[in-house]
Amino acid sequence: MRRDWIVAAVLVMVMGAQAGAELLTPRIVGWEQFFKLDWQADQRRGQPVVTGHIMNDWGFPARSIQLLVEGLDGTGNVVAQRVTWLSGELTPGMRAYFEEPAPQPGPAASYRVSVFAFTWIQVGGGNRD
Repeated sequence: MRRDWIVAAVLVMVMGAQAGAELLTPRIVGWEQFFKLDWQADQRRGQPVVTGHIMNDWGFPARSIQLLVEGLDGTGNVVAQRVTWLSGELTPGMRAYFEEPAPQPGPAASYRVSVFAFTWIQVGGGNRD
């Protein structure tokens, strides 16, 4: 009897923790005007991955780019999320390949990728006398 009570209490705590978890959203509103993304679900060594390309469609180089990879269920609800870093800089017009493990639990019915955060590199502005 006591064991059943403990199991029930643990289940309530776990379900409550999951229900209270907030979903991540991109930190930069309107990132779509700066970057173009394409992606697809794939498999590597029997594990689900998300592969694709990101292109800098703006006039400044960007660095510290983070992608938000989301697993979606059959109705489009987010069931898993993962934030990942791209290495290096992305200069204007540059296109870069990415391959990231799918967020867990997985595999999901489909995936969505968005730019979570980035930093612009602004050049110039030195002292000209």
